[in-house]
Amino acid sequence: MTTRKTAPPPARLTFAEIRERISRPRRIVALTLDAEAAAKVDALEELCDRLRTAGADAEQLAAATGALREAEQTAEASRVEVVLESVSHRTYQELRAQHPATREQIEEAKRLGSPEPAFDADHFAPALVFAQLIEPRPDSREEFDKFWAELSDGQLRRLWDGALAVQLTT
Repeated sequence: MTTRKTAPPPARLTFAEIRERISRPRRIVALTLDAEAAAKVDALEELCDRLRTAGADAEQLAAATGALREAEQTAEASRVEVVLESVSHRTYQELRAQHPATREQIEEAKRLGSPEPAFDADHFAPALVFAQLIEPRPDSREEFDKFWAELSDGQLRRLWDGALAVQLTT
C-alpha cells in the first residue's frame, strides 16, 4: 500500500495581495512604415505564387523571388514595433463614453441594417491607442495626433486591431 502525499493547501492571499498581482496584457504591434515597400512585397508574393502555379521557368521564378527578397529587406528596414498595454475596464468605458457614435454613424448603421455603433471609431480608435501605448511613449498627445494623421489606413488598422485585441485579452 502506498501513501499519497498531498500538497499543502495554497496560502490564502489578502485582497490587497491579489490586487498587487494584477498585470494587464501587452501586445507588440509591428508596423511597416514604408507602405510602398509593403505593397511591393504583397505584389511580388502574388507574382511568385502565379509563376509557381503556371509552371514558369526557373529563371523567371528566380528573378521574381530575388526581387521579392529585396522588397522584403526594404520593408523590414522600415519596420518598427510598438507595445500596447490594456487599460482598466473603467478607463476603457470612460473613453467609449467620451467618443459616442455620431448621428451620421448611427443613421448609416440603420440604413445598412447593422447594429448601432458603440462608439465613434474615428475618434475612439486614436484615443484608445494613445491610452494603451507604452513603448515608445510620445512626448505629448499632439505628437501622437501628428503620428496618427500620417499613417495609412492599413497601418491604422494594424494599431486599431492590436488595441482591441489587447484590451479584450484576459
